[in-house]
Amino acid sequence: MSFNLYFVRHGQTIFNHYERMQGWSNAPLTDKGISDGYAAGDRLENIRFDGAYSSDLQRAIQTAEFVLSRNKQSGDLKEPEQLQQFREQFFGFFEGLPSKKSSQLVAEKNGFQNMDTYGDLMANLSQDEVMDAMHAADPTGDAEDAQMFWVRVEKGLEQLRRNTRDGQNVLIVSHGTLIRNLVAKYASHEQAAEKPENGSITIFEVSDEGMKLKTYNDTTTKW
Repeated sequence: MSFNLYFVRHGQTIFNHYERMQGWSNAPLTDKGISDGYAAGDRLENIRFDGAYSSDLQRAIQTAEFVLSRNKQSGDLKEPEQLQQFREQFFGFFEGLPSKKSSQLVAEKNGFQNMDTYGDLMANLSQDEVMDAMHAADPTGDAEDAQMFWVRVEKGLEQLRRNTRDGQNVLIVSHGTLIRNLVAKYASHEQAAEKPENGSITIFEVSDEGMKLKTYNDTTTKW
């Protein structure tokens, strides 16, 4: 048995535009973010989706609706089923703070040298280590660590495995760090070092043997 998961990163939000940490916080899509969603839909318009899901955060729900509105092959499938399991990583105390400031605080708290940006953290640590470092640096203790994150996400993946049949295609509109973490776990840290763009498409083939990355961060291909 195998099926395909088409992950789309939500469109650009105000927080993305101003480079602020955005996990479970909701911020509206920008005009570009709306265009990101429709553009992804245009590139996926000829894929027949047998199921469509999004995280339960508004930016993902809206993007999924934009994608499905352009699809020509999926019949009446126009609304995603919302799954909390595919929310972005929760950044706790750091939600809404400038990304660079947050990264500097995480680096300082954990004793990391020469890691002034989120990109520096991603380049020098594994995805799980970044989550654990953020949790350790959070004075409230609310930011998800790797174990919290994966317990949640794996429940979502298991639900998809139960609900999906051989050969089917499934749309999931989710978030940049979540997609990045999946790529690091099921493909390679080197690939995950590349930040997925808003509206980009990442495809996994799921089989009895596991998850195989087929496409990552694609913003140009029309399937």
